[in-house]
Amino acid sequence: MIEGVALAVAAAVVYGFLGISFEIAGKQRYKIWDVILVKQFTGFLIGIACTALLHLSLWNSALIWLGFIGAVSYVITLSAYLVASREKNIATNWTVVNLSVVVPILISIFWFGDNFTPLKAAGVVLTLISIVLIGRGMRSPAAGGVTSSRWLASITIAFLLNGVLVILFRFVPEGYGALFTAYFYGISFLLVLPYKLIRDRTIEANKGLFAVSVMGAATHWSGIMLTMLALSQVSKTSAQTGVIVYPITNGLVIPVGVILGIVILRQHITRRTGVGVALGMCALLCLFFPS
Repeated sequence: MIEGVALAVAAAVVYGFLGISFEIAGKQRYKIWDVILVKQFTGFLIGIACTALLHLSLWNSALIWLGFIGAVSYVITLSAYLVASREKNIATNWTVVNLSVVVPILISIFWFGDNFTPLKAAGVVLTLISIVLIGRGMRSPAAGGVTSSRWLASITIAFLLNGVLVILFRFVPEGYGALFTAYFYGISFLLVLPYKLIRDRTIEANKGLFAVSVMGAATHWSGIMLTMLALSQVSKTSAQTGVIVYPITNGLVIPVGVILGIVILRQHITRRTGVGVALGMCALLCLFFPS
């Protein structure tokens, strides 16, 4: 159990730096589909290299379907999140999108039979209150102090779909995580490429864009692998795998991302947003307890 929790904590820290890469991409207004294309292709190279090192067969029909479902949901999620990142800072976007941990936790409860308690019910309620406070606490100056409808639509899409990929991790057989990432990144790259070629056949020649995209791929791939390892370790000693791991990997990453945004990017948050983040953390603490 301790090893699994430690792996989940490591995943949360790594995901915090993933949030920084997305924040930079959004604020620098790099072309969204260029960022996704480079990031997913880099992730594919990492996944295929690790699969080769592990001497795994490159064909697994079940994993291909999991990879396809994850790729479709993730491409939509990331494109929506990068749009949202152009309007509000990491404290707002990163908190809201990671509070979507409620979705896989509820799936864990209703699909896998994990326990649902009054504390978890309180966690769901606090999550909703936190999102409302954060949304109202960070107004868009460009919109005259009114929350942009584009931001609201984008962050809602990211919130609803962010948990899909996380849920799929529980279906990946132990030892096949690297192959799953190869499928996931490879399929998502192939999904984006035709759309990119139709819209714009040029890739922005920007060192910053490539650096941020590669950083995003490395941190995302590492976070995925650490999360799957955490799920595997915790499942050996507890039947409450989802409600233990998900609040850490998708919950602890919230304060990590906010702190990194303040320290590295010199961002500031309002009092209302701070209260929203705090309530979000209280929600995750409620969701954390397995019984």
